[in-house]
Amino acid sequence: MNGAGPVAVTLSTQRLKWRDQAIDLLAPIINALPEPIFVIDSETHVIAVNAAAQALSPAIRSGEPLSRSLRSPDMLDAVARVLAGGETEKTVWVERLPVECWFEAHVAPMQIEGFEPAAVVSLRDLTESRRVERMRVDFVANASHELRTPLASLLGFVETLQGPAREDAVTRNKFLGIMREQAQRMARLVDDLLSLSRIEQHMHLRP
Repeated sequence: MNGAGPVAVTLSTQRLKWRDQAIDLLAPIINALPEPIFVIDSETHVIAVNAAAQALSPAIRSGEPLSRSLRSPDMLDAVARVLAGGETEKTVWVERLPVECWFEAHVAPMQIEGFEPAAVVSLRDLTESRRVERMRVDFVANASHELRTPLASLLGFVETLQGPAREDAVTRNKFLGIMREQAQRMARLVDDLLSLSRIEQHMHLRP
C-alpha cells in the first residue's frame, strides 16, 4: 500500500482550504478596485478576478487554470517565473477570437502571511492604441505615396513655366489651374495627417 496517499490528501485539503480563505480575503479587495485585476495561486489557478478584468477578458474565470483561460505562452511563462520567486514582470498577450484584442499585463508576486505564494495580475487594454497605431502606419504610408504624385506634377509644371511656356499666357493659365488643384489635394492630405496627430495626442493625454 502506498503510504503517500493520506499525505497527498492532506496537502490537497490544505490547499483547498487555503484557496477558499484566500478567495474570501481577496475578493472584496480586488472587486473594489477599478483596474482589471486577477490573482493566481501557486498552482496557477485563478482564485480571484474582479468585474473589470472579466469585462476585459471574459475567458478569465475564478477557479480555473490560467492555461485554460488564455492562450499566451509569454504570459504563462511570466506568471511561472513570478510564482517561482521572480520579480514583477510586464508582458503583452493577444486574444485572437472572437475579435483581436491586445493586453498589457503586470505580474507581481504577492505574499500574505500564513498563505502560499501567489501572483497578482493587473491589465491594461491596448486594443484601441494598437488599432490607431496600425491605422497611422497604413495612412502615413498611403499619404506618402499620394503626396508624391501631385508634388511631381507641381515640379513638372514649374519647370515648364520657367522654360518653354514662359511667354505662353494660355498654357501658363492652364498649368496654374492644374497646379492649384494639385496643391489643394496636397493640403487635404496634410490636414488628414494633422487630424491623425491630434487623435494620437488625445489618446496620450487621456488618463
